[in-house]
Amino acid sequence: MTPRTLLLAALVVLGAATTGVAASAVGPAAPADATAEAATPAAAPTYVEGNVTENTTWTAENGPYYVGRDLTVTGNATLTVEPGTRVNVGEEVTITVEGSLVAAGTGLDPIQFTTADSASDAGTWQTIEYAGDGDSTLRLEHAVVEHGTTAITATSSKGSIRLANATVREHVRDGLAVTTRAGAPSLRIADSRFTDVGRAGVTVAVPETDPYADAARNLRIDGTTFADTGASGVRVRARKISNVRLTDVTVAGVSEAGVAFETESTDARPKTTNDHAVEDVRLRRVAVENVGGDGVAFRGGALDDVDVLDSEVRGASGSGFHVDAATDADDVRFARNTVVDARNGLRVALRRTAGGIQHVSLAVERNEFSQNDRYGLDATAEYVFVDGFDVRNNTLAENGDGGAAFGTQQVDNTVFADNVVRENGGSGISVSAIRVRGVTVRRNRLVGNADDGLSVRASDLLGGVRVGFNDALDNGEFGVEVAGERAGATTAIHNNTVAANANGVRVAGPTPARLANNSVVLNTADRERADGGRDAAAATGVVVENAPNVELRHNDVYGHIVGLRSSLDGGEVVVAERNYWGAASGPYHETLNPGGAGDAVVTDAGKADPVPFASEPFGPRYERPTAVLAANETTVTPGEPVEFSGRQSTDDGTITRYDFAVAGQRHAGAAATYATSFAEPGTYEVSLVVEDELGVASLNDATVNVTVEPAARTTQPTTAATTTATTTAPEPSEGDDSLLASLLSLWGGLGALCYAVALALGAYGTWLSIGGRDPPVSGTTIHALAAAGVLVWAVAGFLGDGALLTFAGGGAVAWGGLTGIVLALATR
Repeated sequence: MTPRTLLLAALVVLGAATTGVAASAVGPAAPADATAEAATPAAAPTYVEGNVTENTTWTAENGPYYVGRDLTVTGNATLTVEPGTRVNVGEEVTITVEGSLVAAGTGLDPIQFTTADSASDAGTWQTIEYAGDGDSTLRLEHAVVEHGTTAITATSSKGSIRLANATVREHVRDGLAVTTRAGAPSLRIADSRFTDVGRAGVTVAVPETDPYADAARNLRIDGTTFADTGASGVRVRARKISNVRLTDVTVAGVSEAGVAFETESTDARPKTTNDHAVEDVRLRRVAVENVGGDGVAFRGGALDDVDVLDSEVRGASGSGFHVDAATDADDVRFARNTVVDARNGLRVALRRTAGGIQHVSLAVERNEFSQNDRYGLDATAEYVFVDGFDVRNNTLAENGDGGAAFGTQQVDNTVFADNVVRENGGSGISVSAIRVRGVTVRRNRLVGNADDGLSVRASDLLGGVRVGFNDALDNGEFGVEVAGERAGATTAIHNNTVAANANGVRVAGPTPARLANNSVVLNTADRERADGGRDAAAATGVVVENAPNVELRHNDVYGHIVGLRSSLDGGEVVVAERNYWGAASGPYHETLNPGGAGDAVVTDAGKADPVPFASEPFGPRYERPTAVLAANETTVTPGEPVEFSGRQSTDDGTITRYDFAVAGQRHAGAAATYATSFAEPGTYEVSLVVEDELGVASLNDATVNVTVEPAARTTQPTTAATTTATTTAPEPSEGDDSLLASLLSLWGGLGALCYAVALALGAYGTWLSIGGRDPPVSGTTIHALAAAGVLVWAVAGFLGDGALLTFAGGGAVAWGGLTGIVLALATR
């Protein structure tokens, strides 16, 4: 090739290159970017080969940083990691912080401690180990820590660890684990997320046979979420736990307790001293959901100054809140919490140490414990004296075994006040102890529980029980029951409304009792009162058993067959004077007042004196509601709706429940009407029972019978035109009378005329077309005439003469067939 040729070739190549550059400048964005990227080489990564022995800064510009072997930040050094920096940690590598590590990213430029391959599994590298002294800190802010065995392991109890807006995810064991016997350094975790961790989000535990650290102090967790973090969200195992704050913490999807504080193994008897303790602990707005154990658990040791406030547990296989095998509870409060769908709402189990009996004070206030498998509140105290147990302003509803159950060695100064306890599967409130020396039950609403509304029982001494201003309504057994085996201070039952229970009030045992100013009314196990004698088996207003010193004064006791039934030893007397028994003539008493029309006073043993009596009630006069049932129709056909109404039912108060029974099926609720229909003929009985706000039911059912008659057969009506045509036409033969009569009717003939003219014109036009001549009438006109004939037959058929529908259908099919044949011939 000559030089001139080479020169020309070079100019061509240069021109092509120049053209390409120009095209890139004005062409699509993607090729331009690709060219720029190729022109600017990427920054080289930094490989970390040695320890950090002096103050060092890692930057995003010099990253990513590859830590391929174990790295230590020595005690006199601080490693600072700037926003946007990525740290790739190699396989089996541990980063140890003896000095300080400060990794503070931003929301837009977080810091990452991860692996080079983003698809790596958990456990690729080991951990960030904090082993600092009192001046050290480990700070991670707007940082992601992922794919390790444990994200952060604290092997020192000194200095501090701070996490803020951190994401800790995909680790084999723990998110943050304190493993030193000396306990945890100062821990602060805020606005962070722990997810997909194998054992626990945050844990303090020694990995040895004895897992308890000596102490865990100064722990703060705020605004942090733990999701699918193994066994627990937060678990602290230390002999002394103090100065702990958890606020706005959420735990979900763990296999054991959501949050657990453990000071002693629950498998061993507590030690003789009380140095195992949980002190100065505050949990506020902690939410736990769908966990395999307790929501929040305190296990072992003495609890002192512990608050659980404004928190919520939903869906726990264990109890919502659980105090398990604690040796003391002093100034412990559960307030404004909610527990739904757990084993118990709050379970408290206390037991004394080998060194002596403890004295307990515990407050349960303004909580809602509902729809739990067992109890709303279940408290037991083994060999423990309870100095103060306050249960106030709680809602305990729809729990399987009962509202509140409290059992202990001795009860002193226990208060149940202002609670709503309703529709539980056992008793509303149940207190049982060897010795009861002080229980106050005031202003509670005990409604619709399957067993007693209130039950207080002592297997030994009973004294100092005060039951006042409560509503015990519609419970399955007694509204109020108080019983003991040995006499103590007087029991006072006063100013209560006890209504619509199976039985009213039971007082048993030798303790003196005073019943005053109560309304014990309309308690009956069966809505139907027996018509038999005064001793007929029926529910009773007041039952007194083996109680030698009982007085009833200024009570309203009525609406039962038996108002008072007593059984006393020897010649003892129940003083039941100046009570109202439901009638001005007083109670029926076989010897003292045989003419009384009120409730009966019956003595199975001993005596009862109801005279003198009151002729008017002391409080409001309660009456049973009267059910009235009406139906908008009582004779219907199958499927026809019927509306039943109980609006005319009456009561002196408010009717709150309408219980309709339709064909054996009950439909109960607050609605006064019920609508239904019946599919089969027959006579159906519909009944109604109503209840008022006290739970008092109407005495007898109101009934309505609805008769469902078979639907009548309908025949096709005959039109006037059809009738006229039939009377003027000749009698048709047996085989074609219906079709011929219809065709000869006015409308049948009109349709036939249109159809025949269309056939004639169509045939003539077809013949002319075959001969090469134009038909006199257009095809559109011929089709219109045929359609008019079919339409006349169809309309007349729908209006009454059904036989003409046959002509309409047949005519349309025939015309379509003829038109197809003509078209086929024309196209050959």
